[in-house]
Amino acid sequence: MGLQMRFSEHYDVDRSTADDWFDPHLTVDTKLFIDPLLLLIAGEPWASAHNRLLDHFVRCYELVANATDKMSTSAKMARGLLTFPEPAELCLGYTAIGSNGSGSGGAFARTMADGIAVAIARGLTRPEHIEEIGILNEGIGADRISDAVGNVLKADFIAYTQEICARHNIEMVSHRVRNSRVFAGEGRWLIESVLLPSNPENGKPIILVPEAILNDLPTLNADEWFDSSLNEDIRNQLNLNVGQRVRKADVVRVARENPERVRAWARQQTSRKDLHGYDFADDPRGVVQWDKLPVEYAGAHPLSLHAQVTTVSELRELVVKMLDHFRHFIEDQRGWSLLWDANGGEKPEEAAQLVFLGMAQHYLRLFNVEVDREVELGRGPVDFKVSSGVSLRLLIEIKKAHNGKFWNGLDAQLPSYLESDSCEHGWYLAIRYRNNKASETRMKALPARVKVISQRSGKNIEYAAVDGRPRMSASKL
Repeated sequence: MGLQMRFSEHYDVDRSTADDWFDPHLTVDTKLFIDPLLLLIAGEPWASAHNRLLDHFVRCYELVANATDKMSTSAKMARGLLTFPEPAELCLGYTAIGSNGSGSGGAFARTMADGIAVAIARGLTRPEHIEEIGILNEGIGADRISDAVGNVLKADFIAYTQEICARHNIEMVSHRVRNSRVFAGEGRWLIESVLLPSNPENGKPIILVPEAILNDLPTLNADEWFDSSLNEDIRNQLNLNVGQRVRKADVVRVARENPERVRAWARQQTSRKDLHGYDFADDPRGVVQWDKLPVEYAGAHPLSLHAQVTTVSELRELVVKMLDHFRHFIEDQRGWSLLWDANGGEKPEEAAQLVFLGMAQHYLRLFNVEVDREVELGRGPVDFKVSSGVSLRLLIEIKKAHNGKFWNGLDAQLPSYLESDSCEHGWYLAIRYRNNKASETRMKALPARVKVISQRSGKNIEYAAVDGRPRMSASKL
């Protein structure tokens, strides 16, 4: 079966109907978030937990309202209670590698405090939903809202995890956990030693959460508020259609001018009968089901290579064979189905990157080669860095063939990453999704273009082309 990266696989958990928890990947954070509104419909104890979450913010509103200036005791206490470090133990969020995100530090605490001040000034003197702050302010998105919930309710999630571990006889050890509990009345957080399961990748604690409260965006978010029927008159004035992309700054400006509409819309959503979280079965973002099938394929199709990679030539040979298996998996083994949702729509480019990662992790670690995702190299993050030791490394960039920045990825991005990392070898992996002329032309032009860029940059740049278009079933051929 290959490397075991899921919590359930590592701890050999036989799940039952009582197991409603999300099964996290232990090396890569899953880009899903806790949706506060879903707590209300998840049953107990989560509905009560939502009330405690709201109580925390009621206290913060009171402190902001009583603050005479930014250096007053009330203002400092409010910022303290609004400091939400990313709860890395949940293995959720935007962190590309592992579970070590930066989270919401002092700057975001000030942003949230300013957001609360705006809400109060606009007449929303008492919160009904913490997501209102995100609609009234820039810089407070799904990740910050989720961080807030993860911190304020961390004690609840710890108890939930301990109950699951007790049911399945999962070993727990003592871990010091930051913001394990909050005393809002006193304006302070606790660091406590608590029993939790450990992540075998880094030895750090793991905290589980219910699937039912996870989403790719909060139900109450700025774009859907702006697109709601309540704002049809505003869109007409601005000559906009429903769903037309609008800058967050413009949405925030409209929200601040119409705070009563924000509150009215939030109340409408709360009473909806069709509230739901993320669709784990279809996985429309491609962030959940990316590892199982690639790992199964890799396990059934081993690579015949040297036991150890000791030269750049051997590393290149390993990557060449791996990319060939990736192409075969996508094109001939229905791997393309992981790139498309149930409605026939393309999943984001990240879905292809994760499927590639699932296969790469399996193959490369067998040869003591590491693959790191979204490594910051000074001029932005490269998709993948493949390395063995300090001196043996190469970079891989993945792009959809119809991506508007397709040629820029090859002409500028990859060469600049190679230069920043003092790396001599790079691969450009192009994946075709569409039947249009532009995609066909780009794929045909790719070999010659790669040769030109390789010569111009003085780097060894190669390419791989993969056809990710859906295949017709044999019965319809």
